[in-house]
Amino acid sequence: MKRVLRSFALLLLGAVIGLPLGNYLIQHKFINKEKALGMVIEEAFVDDYAKKQFIYADTQTVREALTYAAKIHEDMRVKSTLSGWREKADLGWCYAELSLIEESSGNPTLASEYMSHAQQVLRELGLKDSSESHIRELLRPRPVSDLRPSAQSK
Repeated sequence: MKRVLRSFALLLLGAVIGLPLGNYLIQHKFINKEKALGMVIEEAFVDDYAKKQFIYADTQTVREALTYAAKIHEDMRVKSTLSGWREKADLGWCYAELSLIEESSGNPTLASEYMSHAQQVLRELGLKDSSESHIRELLRPRPVSDLRPSAQSK
């Protein structure tokens, strides 16, 4: 009889300890990691969309997309464990591109604010030269090189 009571007590103790622990693991570990992965994918999609709009010069759509991407990055910094180097670099470049857009739209105070955010984030990541002129140089459009072999090389 004592053996049955001990077994029942151990089973009850395991249930009392195991259920809250299992609930914690499911709620905080797995669900939060899934949310973080979703945020990374959502940010990548929005950032890609913003870059394409930036190329084709729809400034209002680019501004909205980059602002949303920066908001997602800031949320990832606070809530996510997956906010690594790549995500922080994307945040810095989002702010830099927003600065260029606001400057071209005639909002110099907002442009300088975004550029200072970009410089701060990129400096934290270890960019050797995080000056405004260097960031502008890196964001300057480059001519697309012709990838076809020329007739002279044959």
